[in-house]
Amino acid sequence: MAAILVVDDEPTILNLCQSILHLGGHTVLAARGAEEALRLTRGASIELALLDIIMPGMNGIQLAHRLRSANPAVPIILMTGYSLREVQEITGENNPFRIIWKPFKTESLLRMIENALEGQPGDATPSASRQ
Repeated sequence: MAAILVVDDEPTILNLCQSILHLGGHTVLAARGAEEALRLTRGASIELALLDIIMPGMNGIQLAHRLRSANPAVPIILMTGYSLREVQEITGENNPFRIIWKPFKTESLLRMIENALEGQPGDATPSASRQ
C-alpha cells in the first residue's frame, strides 16, 4: 500500500501531521529528517511527500529533488512557517512545488493533499494555503 511521507524535524509538527493524515484515511511514513526519510523510502511506495523546508542537514527542497529523481511523478508539498520572501530565497522564484504555510488548518492540509493526489494544479501562495 502506498503511503504519504511526512518529514519534519519538529516532533510536535510531525505528530500533528501524522494524526491529520490518519484522520484523512492515509497511511503515513514519518521521519524527523531527510536522511531518515531516504532510508524509510527505500523499497517503499510513496504516493506523496509532505516536507518541511527548513531542516538541519539536507533541507526540504534538496530532499524533494532527491525524491523526484527516484520518482518523477510523486507529488511534493512543502510546509513552512517562514514568509514567502524567505521561502523564495531558498526555493528560487520558480519553485515547482506546492507550499502550505504553518500554522494550517486540518481541512486545508487534507484538501491540498487530495488535490495533489488527484493531479490538480497547486498554488504556492500563502493566502491559498491558510484557508
